[in-house]
Amino acid sequence: MTKSTLSLAEKKSIIIDFLQQCNQYSEGMLQKYEGQLMVEEKKTSASQKIHDWMVYRDFNNYAINELKGKELDDWFDTVSYTHLTLPT
Repeated sequence: MTKSTLSLAEKKSIIIDFLQQCNQYSEGMLQKYEGQLMVEEKKTSASQKIHDWMVYRDFNNYAINELKGKELDDWFDTVSYTHLTLPT
């Protein structure tokens, strides 16, 4: 296994960018399901999906804020897996 050449700040930036893209996608999904609230047959389903996408977005925002701080820095520590064996 090769050692990573990305700095901690670069790694965090990549993940933050990804989560922000996920949130952009979730905004589109929220708009889609908000439009379905006007259709009686889809109202209940759309309400649940709106809730789910909002929870997803909020979780991503929470993770982004933690990544901007130091709370998750130890998650990026190099871990060695050489002691593990694969099943045969």
